[in-house]
Amino acid sequence: MPMVKAVASRRGLLLAAAALAARPARAAAWPERPVRILVGFPPGGPTDLVARLVATGLSAAWGQQVIIENRGGANGTIATDAVAKSAPDGHTLLFSGNNIVMNTGLYQLPYDMLRDFTPLGMVAFSPNVLWAGPNQALNTLAEVVAAARARPGELGYASTGNGGNGHFGGETLKRALGIDITHIPYRGTAPALQDVLAGRVALFMQTIVGAIGPYRNGQLRPIVAFGRRRVAELPDIPTLDELGFEVPDSGTWYGLLGAAGTPAPLVARIAQDLHGITQQAAFRARLAEQATVPDWLPPAEFAARIRSEVPAWAEVARASAMRAE
Repeated sequence: MPMVKAVASRRGLLLAAAALAARPARAAAWPERPVRILVGFPPGGPTDLVARLVATGLSAAWGQQVIIENRGGANGTIATDAVAKSAPDGHTLLFSGNNIVMNTGLYQLPYDMLRDFTPLGMVAFSPNVLWAGPNQALNTLAEVVAAARARPGELGYASTGNGGNGHFGGETLKRALGIDITHIPYRGTAPALQDVLAGRVALFMQTIVGAIGPYRNGQLRPIVAFGRRRVAELPDIPTLDELGFEVPDSGTWYGLLGAAGTPAPLVARIAQDLHGITQQAAFRARLAEQATVPDWLPPAEFAARIRSEVPAWAEVARASAMRAE
């Protein structure tokens, strides 16, 4: 009997050791099924474009299918909410621009941006630019300011919708310069661009990725760029910072997030592979085609950026009485 017990005990220890040994192997094999990356906008837009570049790189790194799932609506909140409510196992992720932090000042959200997500890494950035239409006698920021002060409220700026990057950019610019220009929202880039090119609206507030085609065709004239660094595509155009104006950078960052509670080892794994993609020449070349730059922030720094931007953009929305569409 004692020998039977000893054998059983040894067998139990061996089984336990085998189970423990299997756990790292199982974790190392992640993902064991396709990974879904949700995008809160329709196919073909800037966010979708960068997301698909990332998905291709991750699929190669993981040896598993990475599927882009477009769930448009409410400026990205539908897709964002779906990821907030998903299992924190890394199989459902969110690829988004910074509309998710701007939304916090515009909507009654069904999730908490600071509590319900695990930031995995920021990968790219597209700066905001103030553009003039081809028929406008506006070439510099000083001329825009002079025109706005001569005719308060008459000078209009188009954006791709209420509560978007262009709207936030225009409102922060108005406050910094002390001018009165009128926001004219459109449902997307195409209709906004059509009216700007036709001369019906003088100015266009848009990230460079959304205006690079018309600019390269000579249809739009850049006036000033947001941020501290000059835009590579616009080397002769000054930044607001250079001109002495402290204006928050309302350009679009792009990043990947998971649900809150995603295990730290998995966060590290995804971040490592994500960072590797941003270093690839093919990824950088495709971004450059859209005048977007690789801009890596690891999980902790990306999380810190989100924490700082949520209250900052909420205050801009409140002070400007912004309303979502």
